[in-house]
Amino acid sequence: MAIDIVINQRHLQIQLKQLETVWHTIVNGYNLSQAATLLHTSQSSLSKQIHALESQLKADVFTRQGKRLTGLTPIGKALLPHIEAIFAEIRSIENLSLDFNNASEGTLTVATTHTQARYVLPSIVKAFREKFCKVNLVLQQADPETIAQMVIRGQANIGIATESLLNNDVLRCHRYYDWSHVVIVPKNHELAIFAGVLDGVDLPTLASYPLITYHGGFTGRGMIDQVFAKEGLTPEIVLAALDADVISTYVSSGLGVGIIAEMAYEPKHYTDLVAIPITYFGRFTSWIAVRDDSEVRKFGHEFIKLCQEQFAN
Repeated sequence: MAIDIVINQRHLQIQLKQLETVWHTIVNGYNLSQAATLLHTSQSSLSKQIHALESQLKADVFTRQGKRLTGLTPIGKALLPHIEAIFAEIRSIENLSLDFNNASEGTLTVATTHTQARYVLPSIVKAFREKFCKVNLVLQQADPETIAQMVIRGQANIGIATESLLNNDVLRCHRYYDWSHVVIVPKNHELAIFAGVLDGVDLPTLASYPLITYHGGFTGRGMIDQVFAKEGLTPEIVLAALDADVISTYVSSGLGVGIIAEMAYEPKHYTDLVAIPITYFGRFTSWIAVRDDSEVRKFGHEFIKLCQEQFAN
C-alpha cells in the first residue's frame, strides 16, 4: 500500500505514511523489525517516520524502554481508533477498485475459532471455492478476542466467533446460528441411558463426575463455570482443551465426562460415544463480523451469504 498523501491542517502536516508506520508497528506487537519487513523498508526508516509524527504532534505516541517500543501513550491510545478508521476507508476504496477491475480474484481472510473452522465452515469453504476458484481463501484460527481485534485492525476481512464480537461498537455483526452444549460419555458409561434425552442428567449429578471441557474463554466455558457456581457446585475439571476432538478422545479413554458444543459432536468419528443434550448452560449465538465503517470485497459478501443460508431451513 503506497501512501504519500500529506494532510495539511493549520499547524499539522501529517503524512499517511507516518500513520501507516504507527499502525503496522502496533499490529506487529511494537516490533519495528517485523513491521519493517512487512513494509519492505528499513527499521531506521520506520523510526524516522514515527519521530516525524511525534514531532508534528509535539507528544510521544509510543512508550519506550531504552530504544524498544513497549506500548502506547495516552495520546497514542486516543489516536489508534482514528488511524484504524482512516485505513478502513482506504481499504474500502481499494476494494471498490479491485471489484471494478476483477470481482472474482483476490484474497479473503476469515478469522475464526477452531470450533467454527473444524465443525461448521467446511461445507461453506467448499461451496465458496467452487464459486470463486480464483480467490485465495485464508482461514486464521485465533481466540475470540483476537478475532475481534484482527477485524478491527484490518488483519482479517471477516471474523466468526461466539464471544467478544458483539462487545465492539466498531464491528457490524450478522447472526450466524444458535447452539447449545451436549454432554458426551462412552456407551458403557452409567449416564449413557440418558442418550438423546434433553436434560436427562441434572447439574448436581453432572458435577459429581470428573469433567472434561473447553479452556477458559472458548466455546461457552465462562457460562459453564457461572452456572455451576450459581448452583453452589464445584465440579472437578480434570482436563480443559481448546479442541472438541481432544475432549472427545479423552472421554473415550475414560478420563471423565465431556461437555462440548453440540455442533462438535461427531458420532461417525467417535462411535463409542453418545450425547445427552442439555440446556442448563444456555443458548449461544455465533456471529459473523466485519468493520462497520468499511466494505469487504463482493466475494466477501458472498461468503457471508453462504454462511447465513447454511442454517436458514
